[in-house]
Amino acid sequence: MTDLLSSPDTRRTSRPAPSGTTLRPLALGAALAGLAASTAVLMGCMALGLVGWFASDAGAHGDTKDAIRVGADGWLMAHGAHLHLTSGGLSTTITAAPLGLTLLCAYVAYRLGAWAALTSAVEDLRGLAFGALVMSGLYGVVALVTAVLAATTQAEPSLLRSFVGGFGLCLVFGGLGLLRGSWGHEEVVALRARVPEQARAIVSGAVAAALLVVAAAAVLLAVALLLDLGTAANVLSRLHADTSGGLLYATLVAAVAPNAVLLTGSYLLGPGFALGTGTVVSPSVVVLGPVPAFPLLAALPSDGTQPVWLTGLVAVPVLAGAVAAVLVVRRYPAYGYETGAVRGLGAGALGGVLLTVMTVAAGGAVGPGRMADVGVEVGQTLVSAVVAMGIGGLVGGVAATWRGRRTRPAE
Repeated sequence: MTDLLSSPDTRRTSRPAPSGTTLRPLALGAALAGLAASTAVLMGCMALGLVGWFASDAGAHGDTKDAIRVGADGWLMAHGAHLHLTSGGLSTTITAAPLGLTLLCAYVAYRLGAWAALTSAVEDLRGLAFGALVMSGLYGVVALVTAVLAATTQAEPSLLRSFVGGFGLCLVFGGLGLLRGSWGHEEVVALRARVPEQARAIVSGAVAAALLVVAAAAVLLAVALLLDLGTAANVLSRLHADTSGGLLYATLVAAVAPNAVLLTGSYLLGPGFALGTGTVVSPSVVVLGPVPAFPLLAALPSDGTQPVWLTGLVAVPVLAGAVAAVLVVRRYPAYGYETGAVRGLGAGALGGVLLTVMTVAAGGAVGPGRMADVGVEVGQTLVSAVVAMGIGGLVGGVAATWRGRRTRPAE
């Protein structure tokens, strides 16, 4: 978070080319980065599918193609592709994305985008934009081809969503990597200089506010799991998994842990989330039916009206907005109350929007029937997040401005 609020001018810039060498064109470097970013994680997922197939029954059922398809389907779902399953005349569509795997794909795309910019000739902003399109286009093509090859009558990933998801993820994170790798280019420096300080302050504060709520949600989830560790252990014992099976199950838990954290964040906001049709998990009331046997679900509270003190947790997003505003005003000093209030309110409100987008992405259908409804109610979550974090940001921005005015050196 400190890095997010640090001055861009103090960060590492792109490396100059060694004397007497010619850098490759940026389009070529971006193409290589797009192919590497897509295939690296995809191959890892398919390898994990093979390992899981052998570990489960020593390859007694199915064949290697089925195991590879499972890994490929998981990779596609991480990019937002829906998976339509058909078995015994019944069909269902899985829409939830394993956000842990999504984050891994985003990180790889970002790092390889930065590598492409650092090792290629960046001529101007137009060339940089073209490089981002080349990188994301090839990434999307790999996703589309994978969806075509992985499709069967029993499991069919959506082709359009596969391409759009791969293209969009790489365009955002690969594009950020390309921009980061060319941070010292004169046109990029000029572009950064044209961004108003007010906008930089609000955006960095919004990211900080959202991350603070996510961090608080992760702590709450961890504490809830520790308090009911016995239930999680019982779930694992019923699976009768050996060492390899346990490691694979741990990998699956890691893949969906960000989903659980973000849904916990919606719990902190007040409206909570649904874990099946007709259910609600919130600080005031919990209504649950039968839930799948999954270790992370041991953190769920018991049915019924909740203790009054739990409603105090809704103050966490307010505090997150206030702390983010204080950090922003310290980094971008504001000696006028109006400026400090605008920066704090803007950071908190935009952070609420960002947090809502993330919590919406954490939901989706995870199975047939009632489990097709898992996630948050968008309208309630958005209003709660914007109001709570906006108020906190406003108070924090004004307070930080007051503090700054008192300690401002005399001119």
